[in-house]
Amino acid sequence: MKKFAMATAAVAALGAGVAQAYTVGTFSNGLVVPNVIHNGEGDTTAIGLINQSGGDRAVYWTFFDENSHALSSGCFKMGDRGFHPFIWAVESGSGMSGQRGYLVFALGETAGTPGVPAVPAVPAVPAVPGVPAVPAGRLPPTPAIAAIPAIPAIPAIPAIPAIPAVPAVPHPDCADIATLATVGDTARISASAFQVNIANKSVSYVPVIDGPLTLAAAATDLTRLDRGSLTGVAGAADLAAANAADQTRFHMRYTISPGTDTSLVLWSTGDHRGTYAVDAYDDNKQNRRRVNFGLKKGHLDVVNPKTDSNLAETDADGFIEWVPRNGGAAPRDMADLGGTAAHALAVVGGSVFTYSLIESSDLGAVQTILGAHR
Repeated sequence: MKKFAMATAAVAALGAGVAQAYTVGTFSNGLVVPNVIHNGEGDTTAIGLINQSGGDRAVYWTFFDENSHALSSGCFKMGDRGFHPFIWAVESGSGMSGQRGYLVFALGETAGTPGVPAVPAVPAVPAVPGVPAVPAGRLPPTPAIAAIPAIPAIPAIPAIPAIPAVPAVPHPDCADIATLATVGDTARISASAFQVNIANKSVSYVPVIDGPLTLAAAATDLTRLDRGSLTGVAGAADLAAANAADQTRFHMRYTISPGTDTSLVLWSTGDHRGTYAVDAYDDNKQNRRRVNFGLKKGHLDVVNPKTDSNLAETDADGFIEWVPRNGGAAPRDMADLGGTAAHALAVVGGSVFTYSLIESSDLGAVQTILGAHR
């Protein structure tokens, strides 16, 4: 009977309604998988991509660690209406086993721009007749200068031929222009992702954040993305830069009741590391408890509210409300954790995405619940 009661509580926790405030399941010029890790091929993030662009397209990918250091990158070609399985344990190799991070997938431009024909040279202006040359030596009295005839008209410059339309060309071996496809491009990809654990016979859903992607510079080389390259992802929440009035609140579901455990996943384009004072609300009395919420990584953090936020055992089920600007421009302990105030999320703004992973030992299942924000 006790185990049945625990399982019932777990079902109630997993099924609790949470507003889905992010955009997933659409096609765009790129996407982000915010939480990627493998421990060998038996425990790995598996991603499936779909191309619906009307032709062959090159897809560039970059893997970043939790502090947005680019550790690996590559490219693959996708045919129209094609499907591409991307198994992280296979793509990364054993050298990055246990390394958590996130993946950015981006479409390259379809083709280059043909050369512009050279503009014809302007003809030289002929010498002006009628002006006597000045002799060398002593100057004679200055004669009257004859009227200077009009300068002949300069011939019109021929019109520059129109630049022909850019043809859609294939991308053999990804030998295309590695700049991000524009929003107006008809090219579109989408993806879904899962964490597959063969030993535990478990498959858990990993959210994918839809684009369009925003890069710091339009001409950014997709083969050389770095920590400052990605500044926005349309499917995530947008935090305004250096705007203290923007008090966006992020709500993350948790349960730490017997038989369950929770991991809160937070991802952002700005540096969010630091210690925040957050409000935790329990499951039925809506009692507010103020607890410390420590984010030790700059752009991707996985927090266990039971051990990392000092929740009491009586706060078994509820949600945590996080306001990134509660700590001001630079959260407490940011510098001690290796962050720089100039790069802080509250200063530079950017995209933020949260979700909860709730594991039930009684049910043998892992439930993914998207966060909500307002």
